[in-house]
Amino acid sequence: MLRRGIARSLLISLTAWLGLLGVVPQVALAQSYGVASISAGDAHTCVIESGKAYCWGNNASGQLGTGSTTNSSVPVAVDAGGVLAGKALTQISAGGGHTCALDSTGAAYCWGYGLYGQLGDGHTIDSSVPVQVDMSGVLAGKTLTEISAGELNTCALDSAGAAYCWGWNAWGGLGDGTTDNSVVPVAVDTSGALADRTLTQITVGFSVTCVLDSTGAAYCWGNNPNGQLGDGSTTNSAVPVAVDTSGALAGKTLTQITAGDDQTCALNTAGAAFCWGYNGYGQLGDGSTTDSAVPVAVSISGALAGKTLTQISAGWEFTCARDSTGTAYCWGHNGYGQLGDGSTADSAVPVAVDTSGALAGKTLTQISTYADHTCAVDTAGAAYCWGDNLAGDLGDDGTAPSDVPVLAGPQAPSGVSAAPGDAMATVSWIAPANLDGGTVTGYTATASPGGETCITTGATTCTITGLANGTSYTITVVAHTTVGDSGASAPASVALRGEVAFTSAPSDTVTFGTAFSFTVITSGSPPPRIAKAGQLPPGVTFTPHTGGTAIISGTPRGDAAGLYTVTLTAKNRSGTATQAFTLTVNRAPALKNIRTIRTKVGATVKRLITAKGYPAPALTESGSLPNGLAFTDNGNGTAAIIGTPATASTGRYIITVIAANSLGTASRTFILKVRR
Repeated sequence: MLRRGIARSLLISLTAWLGLLGVVPQVALAQSYGVASISAGDAHTCVIESGKAYCWGNNASGQLGTGSTTNSSVPVAVDAGGVLAGKALTQISAGGGHTCALDSTGAAYCWGYGLYGQLGDGHTIDSSVPVQVDMSGVLAGKTLTEISAGELNTCALDSAGAAYCWGWNAWGGLGDGTTDNSVVPVAVDTSGALADRTLTQITVGFSVTCVLDSTGAAYCWGNNPNGQLGDGSTTNSAVPVAVDTSGALAGKTLTQITAGDDQTCALNTAGAAFCWGYNGYGQLGDGSTTDSAVPVAVSISGALAGKTLTQISAGWEFTCARDSTGTAYCWGHNGYGQLGDGSTADSAVPVAVDTSGALAGKTLTQISTYADHTCAVDTAGAAYCWGDNLAGDLGDDGTAPSDVPVLAGPQAPSGVSAAPGDAMATVSWIAPANLDGGTVTGYTATASPGGETCITTGATTCTITGLANGTSYTITVVAHTTVGDSGASAPASVALRGEVAFTSAPSDTVTFGTAFSFTVITSGSPPPRIAKAGQLPPGVTFTPHTGGTAIISGTPRGDAAGLYTVTLTAKNRSGTATQAFTLTVNRAPALKNIRTIRTKVGATVKRLITAKGYPAPALTESGSLPNGLAFTDNGNGTAAIIGTPATASTGRYIITVIAANSLGTASRTFILKVRR
C-alpha cells in the first residue's frame, strides 16, 4: 500500500491534476442499434451510437470532446466537425483525462489531457476537440484495429498484429525499451518476448500495458511494484515480458486481457478468470487480500459457480465481468458502490450486480470499469452505470453515487402498439419518460423481418409501408435525442389483416427435466385450427385448442437435448399459414462410466468419449497421459484418446475427463493401463 501511495503522490505532483487515477476499459462489442461501444474513464464515460461519439462526466481537460471544459451529468455530443467530419467511429476508449477513438478506416483520434503526448498528435497541450493521431511515422500506411487509452498514455494494434504506444513513459509503459515520453506513436519492442508474435488484443492500465497474441499467451510491460506484469517479479520492464504460465495458467489459452490500476486480469477459453498484482481490496477475486506476482484463479465457489465468463474489465482496485447469460459480477473495492450489489462493502470474491431495479429483465452485452464507477450496455443498446458520480460519471443527470445500476442517457419509448392494414402497419407509442436532460429530435420505428421503417421528427405515430400481408411482424421504436439515441423499445407484435398468421414467437428455450408450457397463438377469422408435423423431444406434447391457439408443454426427459424443429400449420376457410417452430432443450453435461483402457507399448489406441448435454459440452482431461497418447476435444460433445504408447510408458494412469457447458460440469475418472 505504501508503494501505491508513493506512486500516486509522484504522479499527482507531476501532473498537478487530481482526477487522473484509473484504468482502461475493454473494447466494446457492436450492437445493431443504440449504444455500439461504451467505455468508462476515470470520472467520465463515452459511447458510440451510429458512428458518433457522446460523453458525460468530468471535463476538466476537455475529455468530453465538446469544445469546452464544462462537466456534464448527461450525454453530450463529441464535436463531429474538424478532423471527425464525415467519419464513422467504430471504437472508443476513455482514459484518465483523455479519450481516444478509431474510425472505420482504421485512423485514430484523441482529445482531452495532453501534457505527456498521450493525444499522439505531436504536441503536449490539451485539446477539447478531437485531434488526429500522427500517422506520418511508425503508423504510416497502417490500419489500426484496436485502441486503448490509459492513465497518461495510449496504445493501439494494427491489422498486422503489431503494437504502438505514445505518451507518458516514466515506467516503460510504451514498451519501446526506453523511459522517454513520446508525443507521437512508437513501435513496441519486438526483439524479445514478442519476437514473431501476432498480437490480437491490447489494454492499457494505470501504469502497465498488456497484450495477447494469436496463441492466447499474455505479455505485459511497465510499472511492476505489486507484480502486475505477472512474470513472478516486482521489477519494472520497459520491454514486454511473458506472463507466468507455470501455475494457474498452465495449459490455458487466454481469450481476453484487461489491465487495471495495479492489477491485471484475463479470461481463458473455458470462461474462467485469472488475476495478478495488487490485492489490498480483494480485486484479484481469490478470496484473499494478498498480492500475487503470478496469475491466481478467481474464486468460482460462490456467485460464479457454474458460470462461463465472456468479458472482464479491471478497474481502480476492483474488477468486473460478464457471463454468457448477460449477467454481471464484480469484486474488490466498493467505497462508492462500484460493485453494484447494493452495498459499499468490499468483497474479495465475486458478487452479483443487482438486477432488481434498472437491470430487471435485461441481458448485458458489454461491461466497462475505470476509477470508481462501472458501466454496461444491454441487448437493446441502453447504457447503465453505477458507483461514484461526483462529476456526473453515471450520466443520470445527477451527481449522487449509486450502489446499484441506474439508466444512463434517455429512456426508450413505451406503450408501443401496431394496427394492421393492407400491406402496412400504423405504429403508435408513448414518448420517453426521462430524456436525461436532452430533447427529442425524432423517432424511428422498425419492423422485423424485413427492416422496413417509418421516421418522424417528433410525432408519436407513423405508418410502416411495404409489408407483406399474411406475415407477422415485431415492431420496435427508438428515440433520437440531443444526448444520443435511446435503446429500442419493448417490441409490439402485429399480423396483417385478412390472412391467417402466427403471432407467437417461432422458438422457445427450455431446460431438461424442468416443466414448461408454451402457447402458440394465431390470428385469422374464424380462428384457425393448428396442426403439427415433426418430432418433439421425449416428454413434450403438442395439444391444439380452440380460439386459434395450441399448447406445447411437458418436461423434457430421456435423451432430450438440442434443437427440435417442427412445422406448425394454421388453417381456416380463409387460408393457411405455416411456421417453423424450434424448441431448444438445454441440458447440463453428463458422462457415462468410462471403461478401463488396457493396451500395450506400440499398440494403436483410439477411444471415443461421448458426453450428453446442450450446448455441446467442452471436454477436457486432467491427469497424465502416457507418452504417445493425446486427448482431443472434437467440439461436438465428443473427445478421443488417440495414439501409440511409447516404449517407456508402461504403467497405470489415472485420468479424469471433465465435460462443461453453460449449465454445469460433469466428470468421470478411469484407469489406463499400458503393458509391454
